[in-house]
Amino acid sequence: MTAAPPEEHDLLHWRISPRAFFWRCVALAVLTMLFTLPLLIWLDPITWLLASVLIAVFYMWVFEEFQIWFSNRNTVWRLTNRALYINAPDTAEPLVLPLTDIRSIGKLSLWSISLGLPDGQRITLPLVPNRAETKARLAQAIEAAS
Repeated sequence: MTAAPPEEHDLLHWRISPRAFFWRCVALAVLTMLFTLPLLIWLDPITWLLASVLIAVFYMWVFEEFQIWFSNRNTVWRLTNRALYINAPDTAEPLVLPLTDIRSIGKLSLWSISLGLPDGQRITLPLVPNRAETKARLAQAIEAAS
């Protein structure tokens, strides 16, 4: 990572949360089970359970849930009083997002945070540990930087 200038100090750093990924997978499996519940009329419970889990895994593969985990598992996000640094292992220098460039903070899901930029683009911080606390700390840092 790059060294921070003397007047810049760390506020928070995190990696993708295995716990958030696990609970996201569980939630998708439960929702799939609820969606396939009418099939219990024609299937025995073990077959229904197996079919529900396979459908959930297929859904997670199609919508790249596993790829999100795999591509971000070694990424480190570092929040300072001036910027958000996104340090992916396959890049030489971290992506630097000045806090003054963040126009909005949104909740993409129960596990991710979405940052709105001035040009209309959005950056997703996937599977954030302690999402509510992290979102509050981001909001405080953005307010202080303005």
